[in-house]
Amino acid sequence: MKNFYPIAFVLAALLIGGCDEPYPMDSVSSLAKETYTVGDTSYLEISPPITGFLAPSVLYVGNDNLLYVVDSTRIVMMNFAGIMMGERSIDKPSAIAQDWKLDLIVGGVVQRNTGGATTEVPALFRIHLLDSTRQMYHDLAHAYIDTIRVETSRPNRRYVGIGVFPDNSYIVARTGPDNSSPIDPDTRVMMFSKADKYVTPITDLATGVGNGIQYINQLTTLITFPSSRNFLLGQQQTGVAYGVLWMIYQKSEDFDGWQPKFNPTTSSGANIDFIRPYRFVYPAGLAVDNNRLDVFVADAGLDSVMKFNSKGAFKKESFGSAKIGHPLHPSGAAFFDRTLYISDKSQGCIFRFKLSTDF
Repeated sequence: MKNFYPIAFVLAALLIGGCDEPYPMDSVSSLAKETYTVGDTSYLEISPPITGFLAPSVLYVGNDNLLYVVDSTRIVMMNFAGIMMGERSIDKPSAIAQDWKLDLIVGGVVQRNTGGATTEVPALFRIHLLDSTRQMYHDLAHAYIDTIRVETSRPNRRYVGIGVFPDNSYIVARTGPDNSSPIDPDTRVMMFSKADKYVTPITDLATGVGNGIQYINQLTTLITFPSSRNFLLGQQQTGVAYGVLWMIYQKSEDFDGWQPKFNPTTSSGANIDFIRPYRFVYPAGLAVDNNRLDVFVADAGLDSVMKFNSKGAFKKESFGSAKIGHPLHPSGAAFFDRTLYISDKSQGCIFRFKLSTDF
C-alpha cells in the first residue's frame, strides 16, 4: 500500500523532527593510556541501540531533519527516535546525500550485460522525495528515481561519498584500483551541477601515492559542511600520509578552488593534531556538529571515534571500545541535536551517544 504524506505532515516532521588499544601508534596520544575522573566531560551511551539492520554503514542527516541509513541492500529513512518511516531497495548502496529540494542522491551499482556476462557497474541515482505531480511526499519506497550516471566500462569503480553545496551542485568521491591514467583515474572527486551534469574533477587534489596533504588514493567517505562549499574527505592510510583532508573553498582574483584548512608545511600547521601523519587508518564515517563546529572521525581501522575542534585540536571526549565498555566497530557517523550516531556493520545496529554535560 502506498503512503501519501500530505504537505502539512511533512512540514511537521521537519520541525519535530572495539579494541582495547584504539590508538596503537606512538605518534598519537592513546585513549587507553589516558585517565578520566568522574567529573570529566565524556560521551555516555544512550540505551538501547537502534537495531533492525543487516549491515548499516553510511549515516546521513538529511535537510528534512530525518536520519538516512545505508544498509546492505537498501536505504532506510527514520526519525531520530529510531522509528522507521520508509525504505528503498538499492543494489549495494555506498553513499547518500540530500539536496535542498529534498531529493536524495545515492551511489550504488546496477547490473549490465557486457560480452554475454552480467556485471555490476557503478551508478548514481536521484530519488525524488517531494513529487507533487505524482502526489507523493516522502514516500521513499515509491518515489520516482532517475539514474544520473553509469560507468559501464569501469566496473571496479565505486561512489563512496556525496556532498551537496548550498546551490544544489554537489561533489562525489569515486574510488577504484586503477589510477594509472593521468586523465581519468579511478580515484577522483567529481563536481556535478544541480542538473546532474558532470562538470569537472576537482583538480586541487592529486590522485596517486604521496605524502603531500592533497594526495588522494583509496577514498572511503565524503561530507560537506553546512551552508558552505567546504568539505571533509576520508581515505585509507595505504599510500598516503593524511587519512582525512579538511578542504576549504577560496575564491579571489587569482584563485578559485579548494585548499587544505591546515598545512603541515607551515609553522602554524606543524603541531595541529588533525593533520599528524598516519593518525587515521580507515576513516569510515565523518560528522560535524553544526553548532560547535566540532568534527568526528569514525575510524574502522582503530575501532575508535575521534573528535576535533574547529582548530584541529584533538578532544579528550574521543572514545573507543575500552572507554565505553563494549565492542565498537564504527562504519558510519552522524550528528544531530547534541546526539552522536555511530553505525556498526558487524553488530547490525546504530549506537547513540551524548556528552555528559548535555543530559
